[in-house]
Order: sequence, then structure tokens, then C-alpha cells
Amino acid sequence: MTEIRGVFFDLYGTLLCYGNMEAAGESWYHAIRRELIDSGRAFDEETLIQLCEEFLLQPEPPVQDDGLTVYERRMRELVGELGLALALEELRRISEASIAAWHAHTPLDPEAKSVLGELQGRYKLALISNFDHPPHVHRLLDELALRPFFDAVVVSGDVGIKKPDPAIFAPALEQTGLVADEAIFVGDSPEDDVAGARAAGLQPVLIRRQRDADRRTEEGVRVVAGLREVVGLVG
Repeated sequence: MTEIRGVFFDLYGTLLCYGNMEAAGESWYHAIRRELIDSGRAFDEETLIQLCEEFLLQPEPPVQDDGLTVYERRMRELVGELGLALALEELRRISEASIAAWHAHTPLDPEAKSVLGELQGRYKLALISNFDHPPHVHRLLDELALRPFFDAVVVSGDVGIKKPDPAIFAPALEQTGLVADEAIFVGDSPEDDVAGARAAGLQPVLIRRQRDADRRTEEGVRVVAGLREVVGLVG
């Protein structure tokens, strides 16, 4: 077995813990509603509710040379369906406010910094996250003082690739100077994290925090109940 020289992590659901996501969705909706009201915009509330319910079900907006993130393009389409046209500053404000409201329900795992600290120096560390609004992730890493732990940070919205596409792992491997079988990837999604890591040649580790949950999974995928167990996996 190849010696492990790198430990790569997913962000949401892995280093950050999902809390009450129903409440997160409600907070997200109310932030959008509040921003529209505060800007003096008139809109049909029932239509807004429906559009918010369908927000992530809609096809991803086509890439354009408009300086907007994928999330901001989605938000532009949402307000457009309300018959509104927001200035760039307003669009960015409503995007930031809504993501912040949702994020408030996803706290940092209390073991995250200590685990990263134990691994740092012994292994190359990387963060690989599917997120449609990269400025939020980059700001979050600074606010939570997580950035110094990582030798590489790859956000899907920056590179235009999402897990489970194995290509998203290439920048992290290049920046850390590793080859795929020298790294493990820790994530919480069998569909995105495990499948993507396996396709890229990394060793997948699935985190399942509910200790009473069925911890069986596909052959060759190690399962842990918390970040602390990751330290034990790599020695």
C-alpha cells in the first residue's frame, strides 16, 4: 500500500457540521425577502416562495463573461422571474446576505482545528469544496482562521468543475506535489465525495457523524464517525 502523504478534506458536512437545515432554508428565504423589501422592491410573495423552493432544482445558468459567480447568476434569474432587475451591487448584496443566513446553521466542527493542527506538517493538506459562490468560502477560511492549515484550496466555482468529476482533484494534487494514491479524501457524500475521490484515484474516507447509523459502505471505503478518527487512519 502506498504511503499516505496527503489528507484532503471536503468543507460543508465535513469540517463544517450541518445543523438544522430546515431552519437554514427558512433563514435563507427570509434574507432574500428582507433584502428585496429593504431595497424598496415590490414583488409577489407567493411567487418568491415558489422560486426559492425551486432555486437549486433549476439548470445551472450558462457560463458568461459577466464577472458573476454561479450563485449570483442563479440569484439574477430568480429576481428576474419576479420582474426585477438588480444593479450589480444589489445582486451581490442579496447573494452575500442569503448565503450568510444559511451558513449560520453550519458551525465549525469543534475538533476541526485540533485535527488539522495535528496533521499539519506531517501531511500535505488540501480543501476541495463544491460551492457556487467562491468569495464566501475564501472569506470563511480567513474568518475561521482555517486557511493557514491548507497547502491547497480548490473551490468548484473557481475552477468550473464539481465533484464527483475527478478533474477537480487535479489542482490540489498539483499544488501539493502529490500523486493520487498518496492522498486520502475525507467527505460526507457517497455520491460526490466518495465517488469523485475514487474516480480520481484517491483513497476515500466517508464521515458519518451519527454513531447509530449504518456504517457499512462500499468495499474499499473507510468510514469514520468524526474527524478525530481521521488522525488514527493515517497514523
